[in-house]
Amino acid sequence: MKAIGYTLLGIVAAIWLIAMVVGMVAAFPYGLIGLLGFAGIGCLVIHVLAERFKNKEDDYYDKNVKQ
Repeated sequence: MKAIGYTLLGIVAAIWLIAMVVGMVAAFPYGLIGLLGFAGIGCLVIHVLAERFKNKEDDYYDKNVKQ
């Protein structure tokens, strides 16, 4: 049940982001500011995820340390 909820929320979030980008492209000269913001946030998210996947110490504590 939890997986279905996360899947539906992910689909809605993806559709919402696509609609925002389409709206920003439609408002061309002023929409570029928002597109630059999305690009910056996207770059930071990719950087954070890449750092997380490369960090072996976090994987060790996640699997072996009980809280």
